[in-house]
Amino acid sequence: MQEYRPRPSARARELLEGLLADYRLRPGDRLPSERSLSDAWGLSRTTLRSAVALMEQDGRLLSRPGAGTFVAPEKYTRRLQGLLSMSQSAAEQGRQVTTRLLELRRTECDKHLARRFNQVLGYPLYKIVRLRSVDGEPLMVETSYIPAQKVAGLENKDLENHSLFSILEEDFGILPVQGEEEIGITYATAEEAELMGIESGSPLFWIVSMTYDQTGQLMEYCRGAARPDRLRITTVMECQEEEADSNEA
Repeated sequence: MQEYRPRPSARARELLEGLLADYRLRPGDRLPSERSLSDAWGLSRTTLRSAVALMEQDGRLLSRPGAGTFVAPEKYTRRLQGLLSMSQSAAEQGRQVTTRLLELRRTECDKHLARRFNQVLGYPLYKIVRLRSVDGEPLMVETSYIPAQKVAGLENKDLENHSLFSILEEDFGILPVQGEEEIGITYATAEEAELMGIESGSPLFWIVSMTYDQTGQLMEYCRGAARPDRLRITTVMECQEEEADSNEA
């Protein structure tokens, strides 16, 4: 039987992953030089660079020109269970969210938004566009739509230093009770790329969420474009027991 041998790039990645684990390297720690690693492992520098590039795409490593290669910061985890705001979720992970308000204005429902909100064309909304960063690193551009009639004066609220959900709850009595989320892939526009410090056309998570209030009405429709190298999305799966047949003896 022929012995299995991983491709050089796969072996290089295995060795890099082993290096991180064996030496318990933490975010911000610097890896040995490319030359020293390639000599120690008997790999070409081209092969090693390829493996490092793949691990950069996965958010495991971070290369800084002239400084070297470092262990990348831990990804922010977005859990699909619960209705925590991003600020609350980050706080649970010991992380800090900062928000830059890019746009806040009144607008009207187009056909797509009218279907989402089950309203007529022209129904008034607030449009809120924010750049969300975690520990100072740009993560996501979010565009939210809120029914304007329910949040009169929203433009006077501090949306950079306070959670949108906390403002809706504390100032307007609107409570998030239930939500839905759809996740796909998109590609960065020139504006998104500039805001998040990436190349135009880079792949991004495309996250569409709908949050309903205590009356069962849609309180927020949100579309977000997020960097996959800085975001981990998780969920919990549970085995559902089948109901016993009511006719079964």
